[in-house]
Amino acid sequence: MPMRALIWTASLLALVVCPFVVTSPYYLHLLVTIGIFSILTLGLDVVFGYTGEVSIGHASLFGIGAYTAGVLAMHFGIGFWPALPIGIVVAAIFGGLLALPALRVTGPYLAMVTLAFGTIVQILINEMTDLTNGPLGIKFSTPLFLDLRAWADTIPLFDMSLKRMKEVEYFYVTGIALVLTVVVINRVLASHFGRAFEALRDSPIACDCMGVSVYKHKVIAFVLSAGLAGLAGVLFAYSEQYIAPNNFSFELSIQFLLAVTMGGRKSRLGPILGAVIIVFLPNLLADINLFRIIAGIVAAIAVVAGVASMIRSPEDRGRVAIPMALCIA
Repeated sequence: MPMRALIWTASLLALVVCPFVVTSPYYLHLLVTIGIFSILTLGLDVVFGYTGEVSIGHASLFGIGAYTAGVLAMHFGIGFWPALPIGIVVAAIFGGLLALPALRVTGPYLAMVTLAFGTIVQILINEMTDLTNGPLGIKFSTPLFLDLRAWADTIPLFDMSLKRMKEVEYFYVTGIALVLTVVVINRVLASHFGRAFEALRDSPIACDCMGVSVYKHKVIAFVLSAGLAGLAGVLFAYSEQYIAPNNFSFELSIQFLLAVTMGGRKSRLGPILGAVIIVFLPNLLADINLFRIIAGIVAAIAVVAGVASMIRSPEDRGRVAIPMALCIA
């Protein structure tokens, strides 16, 4: 079995077994949050890792998905399951509306445009009190299995639909969403879209010369990424059971970018590893004693590495450093 297939098989087995090993509701909730953030960072990696564009507005797209679920629940009585596809579509539409003008620019200019978009979205969520409940936020009830309330009395088969999800069941729902996200991204990146994404990142001018529309493919990548951010937002809203405007701040967008960078771009496991870091590390370091232990270990490793770098091998001692200018000459 290839190493990659072995890693993914082990990951799926770990996903199935995890609730039986992690019995604490607190740590199980952290695992759910990791799964949700992984969905978003996998989508962000399509834009940041493959097309090479920096988006600082993904926290706002994340918030749009969450508030879509909140508005549907608060004003229309629409539950969790219908909110999932609706949240994806709404966030993808907003992502498309942002991408159409924003992707005319690149680099730091695009980062500034997405930052402005995120600020505007947060202000609108705060000010549109009739729709979003403003700074007070929106509370959610625990999602039902299938939300088939009207049929449950007439069809005994659907009696289970009235039961509220437990944390373990929500963990599996999030896990299935994460697996489907990985499958979709793999399929997209294995297609001609994926090859175009990589090509336009390395050489957009060559892509234009070959007849590949750089602008169109960047918009497609951004819309896909926005849809996944919307999916993560809906899952986050029902996981936390409460959302407020400050949940989707500029700092969260930076954390998502850091997650993709630290975990490794242009990979499936990298964004997931990054999500583990940004979720678990702050919680682990909340304990000052644990922080001191980890800081001491890191300092010791740094000292040892520094000493090792100063101790040169016998072969290196006899070598003479040659200036780069002489090498070039």
